[in-house]
Amino acid sequence: MQYRLTPANEEDRSWLDELRRAVYRELFDATWGGWDEARHQRHFAACWELGKIDVVELDGARVGMIQLFECADALEVGEVQVQPSNQGQGIGTRLLRDVMARAYEQRTKVSLSTGLQNLRAVKLYERLGFKPVARSETHIHMQFDVQL
Repeated sequence: MQYRLTPANEEDRSWLDELRRAVYRELFDATWGGWDEARHQRHFAACWELGKIDVVELDGARVGMIQLFECADALEVGEVQVQPSNQGQGIGTRLLRDVMARAYEQRTKVSLSTGLQNLRAVKLYERLGFKPVARSETHIHMQFDVQL
């Protein structure tokens, strides 16, 4: 599978907003008992403000996004989202494996967080070798340590 990453720009903003709605609707229901538009808008605005967002394209079509930060002690995955219609095709796995390969080259770790109720994501991260390092009321914080 060959994907392409392109830096998100203002023209991608409404598409990314809709992607986030589609990806997180079930998680909002499971975590907070229903959709919370104000929470969605706060989270989306915070994500957008932090930047470092790349749109994932497959065969010329937008299928997801990844937000990746280079920190002093880790590569931090801020967000990774794949359109529901494209989930289960290995796109998220490939994105994360590529981040993990980059971490290996840089001799650093990979960190990320996901909702406690996002069971598919937790299973994916565990399958890839991420380990829980902390937990909040709503999220699990995980880390992949590169074996050197």
